[in-house]
Amino acid sequence: SGVIYRDGEDRRAVLYQVAHHEFVASARAVIEGHKIDPDFQIGCMMAMSPVYPDTCRPLDQVAALKEMDRTFFFSDVQCRGHYPSYVLKEWENKGCPIQIEDEDLEILERGKVDYFALSYYMSFVSAYDPAGSDSIGKEVKNPYVKASDWGWQIDPVGLRYMLNVLSERYELPLMIVENGIGLHEEPGEDGMVHDKTRIQYFAEHIEQMRLAVDEDGVTLMGYCPWGPIDIVSASTGEMEKRYGFIYVDKDNKGQGTLKRFPKESYYWYQKVIQSNGEDLSYQS
Repeated sequence: SGVIYRDGEDRRAVLYQVAHHEFVASARAVIEGHKIDPDFQIGCMMAMSPVYPDTCRPLDQVAALKEMDRTFFFSDVQCRGHYPSYVLKEWENKGCPIQIEDEDLEILERGKVDYFALSYYMSFVSAYDPAGSDSIGKEVKNPYVKASDWGWQIDPVGLRYMLNVLSERYELPLMIVENGIGLHEEPGEDGMVHDKTRIQYFAEHIEQMRLAVDEDGVTLMGYCPWGPIDIVSASTGEMEKRYGFIYVDKDNKGQGTLKRFPKESYYWYQKVIQSNGEDLSYQS
């Protein structure tokens, strides 16, 4: 649900206050879950997209760092159990009057999560912007990666990078709960959707996931693609941005038979599962 602002309210302060209530609620849930069974593994989930500096210029590096802090703020509190110094300083500098009850900080510490779950779809690049009002960086295009039809930068290596960053930052088991690509697709003359682009996307991301585990020492609990079947895309609200291994005969206007059938990627991913990720081969 959306946040409703009253006239004259500081939008930033309201959002931080709402986030604080969410953090306390999350921590309380973790504490209660561990009371029910101390062996319960309770985690949080966030969309994670690495932000790279545009160049080796130091200010580009700082811009990328600050942009990542906007995401890490949420996971820092849930994984570390306290507010990071960069947020406390922002509240001080910008006068954000966040109401924190006496026992809240103790609850955050006691209610740290046991693992961290992430979705991964793309990466971003940030360049220093001296004219920026709310951020010192601006988003720029990455010339080293391709993008989907919706402009999402396809960056398999970024998944390995993000897993490493999170593993080092939190020292917790990780789980990938979303990863996939939205494509325009139609069945071919043979009735099959030949979604080679999706197969290549998954093969390359799973390989980078393997490298993170086997070469970098990341503890990864599991991997779930998004998603098994075509549905209305949450990001754009359209049916024709298809993510599934299974095709659904329906268009953006809601027209179609709703007939569903496996795409080529369905049978490829079946093989991946049967081989426990060892066989990623496909014909391009």
